[in-house]
Amino acid sequence: MELYGLWRLLKWVGLSMWATGVFQTASQSSQSKRLHSVYSLSTAGFALTWMAGWMMMKHLGLSMGASWISNAMLFGLVSIVGSFLRAFSTEKGTVYNGMSFVGLALSLAWMVVRDGQGLPLVAGIAVLLAGCATWMVNGQSTADDEVRVRTQQERGFRWVARIEGLTVLVLFLLYIPAKKILEFNLDGGTGLIGWTHGVFVILYVLSLTLTFRALGWSWKQYVVGGVASFFPFGTIIFERTVLDPTDRE
Repeated sequence: MELYGLWRLLKWVGLSMWATGVFQTASQSSQSKRLHSVYSLSTAGFALTWMAGWMMMKHLGLSMGASWISNAMLFGLVSIVGSFLRAFSTEKGTVYNGMSFVGLALSLAWMVVRDGQGLPLVAGIAVLLAGCATWMVNGQSTADDEVRVRTQQERGFRWVARIEGLTVLVLFLLYIPAKKILEFNLDGGTGLIGWTHGVFVILYVLSLTLTFRALGWSWKQYVVGGVASFFPFGTIIFERTVLDPTDRE
């Protein structure tokens, strides 16, 4: 139970980061600040929440087939998509804020109540509170420095691409060879490595799609960026090719 407690703690840390990111992304009128919040808090918190949640699920002998788990993940995806859309939007973001708040609230409702009898009531309260939060946050956007905004867009995409590329390297160059040749599971047979890769593929594709639109990349670059996520070093090479080389970190 000690490891379960650790994963549970990490999940709540992730949820705290995610929720803070949702609020900051929704409430900031500066686009560069919204972009910083969505990448540094929402994205990191979302990933940590579902990595830790996966380990908790495995510890309890559950699977994604459980309706409350799949529903929580689905509404979590609605929330992170809403946050990204809000961060990249230059217009009033009330609808996107609603997506991020309602998605997060319903995801939490399913995590806490699961499939209990009180779920409809808790879900209804969650939607009501999320609606109030959306109404209280004005969702306005003010003029921002274009260079600062572009820098945040590039840096955010760069780090997501690097982490996704790292998960591909671990999966295909370490995990699979060790499992097939040495018959040794690097993640103890939990599937955490594959799951982590899957989470970051989702975040990478989301970031790629919005960055592609914001920076005016061609459809060819977009397709190449998507295909790159299937190959070791693919996304790392892609981001180094497509982004401004003067802004390396």
